[in-house]
Amino acid sequence: MANDSRTNCLARLREMDAALARMELELPDDVRSVGADARRHVAVWLDRLSDVAADPTQLPEALREISGLMDALTVRLLFAPGHRPRRGGLAS
Repeated sequence: MANDSRTNCLARLREMDAALARMELELPDDVRSVGADARRHVAVWLDRLSDVAADPTQLPEALREISGLMDALTVRLLFAPGHRPRRGGLAS
């Protein structure tokens, strides 16, 4: 993997982890394990990509899986009964 690509992937994974950390604070109890699972996936790939010799061929599929988990968590946050996102959390 080229150095620029690796740097970009690491940056995207860090952004995903930060977004998941913010989500985690507002997740209903019934989906907290999904958030924790997504963060574990991100941590695994951050660790793998920190090794220059790492084989990134499975990264695209992992990113799709993590993105899917994030999408599901976002939907759950938006449509949780009786749950209101904090003000300023979403831009309209």
